[in-house]
Amino acid sequence: MDLAAFYELVEKNKSFMIASHVAPDGDSIGSVLALTLALQKIGKKAVPVINDDIPEKYKFLPGSDLIVKETSANYDVLIALDCGDIERLGFDKQLKEYGAIVVNIDHHKSNSYFGDLNLVDSNASSVGEMIYQLLDGKVQIDYDIALNIYTSIITDTGSIRYSNTTPLSLKILAKLVDKGIRPDYVSRQVFERRSLASIKLLKSALSTLEILADGKIASLLITQDMLKVAQANEEDTNGIINYAREIDGVEVAVLFKENEDSLIKVGLRSNEKVDVSKIAAKFNGGGHPRAAGCQLRLPLKETQEIVLNAVKLAIMEETGERCN
Repeated sequence: MDLAAFYELVEKNKSFMIASHVAPDGDSIGSVLALTLALQKIGKKAVPVINDDIPEKYKFLPGSDLIVKETSANYDVLIALDCGDIERLGFDKQLKEYGAIVVNIDHHKSNSYFGDLNLVDSNASSVGEMIYQLLDGKVQIDYDIALNIYTSIITDTGSIRYSNTTPLSLKILAKLVDKGIRPDYVSRQVFERRSLASIKLLKSALSTLEILADGKIASLLITQDMLKVAQANEEDTNGIINYAREIDGVEVAVLFKENEDSLIKVGLRSNEKVDVSKIAAKFNGGGHPRAAGCQLRLPLKETQEIVLNAVKLAIMEETGERCN
């Protein structure tokens, strides 16, 4: 990462919009808030912008009440975090209408390098980890900033269970715990709280489970009718795909979600061998080797057929094993 260029940019400018993707998660929200609070701490005007609703479980994060949706104000710098491409930010106008300089900080291998300054590290566990590296030694990382960064890292590493967990991410987490962060508190907020609606939705989703390709693929479906019956929302779908991924023998889990605008959202998760970001890229999506997604404007059955065929082909290419 070109840290010197970033520090120079921060020093020379006064106002910053800190933005991230729609359908925000722990990494996007935590990293946006950590950087916002750090910039405010050194006397800069910094506004966090996320063009979507913030899930209830992340509203414990310090500064979450500061987040706004799209604003007409023009800033010296727009910093986009955890976004592989411009569209994921959900803005109506060109980025230059929000910030004269665009900085792109991300860890997705599929990043399109859309910024004037691009700090992209696909080896980083999370953008939260990258923000820690940017701030360490430059800004005092107080409890509020530490809590946001810890949440960023712990969510994107699946509570340090995923393959993107590295020695560096563990060292950073340890340093954050030294600053007073309680792992049990964060885990309870992020991983151990579910609404009754989400449990009802989970029950319906699991009833759609299909095991394919000699047990190597597990597929789930969430329809609009299922959401309505359970009185659930988009937030309640989080984590459901992992129930399919955790089945013994499954290499790739796929979750199909019907949207109201006729889009089918497809979530992809893998265990050890298949790079699902390559599958998502075939449908103009993206992500990480073990977690990716895409969306298709096709009938559900057709979407399921072409995506599952692509998954079967990927498994055969990666493992050399036949998929029936």
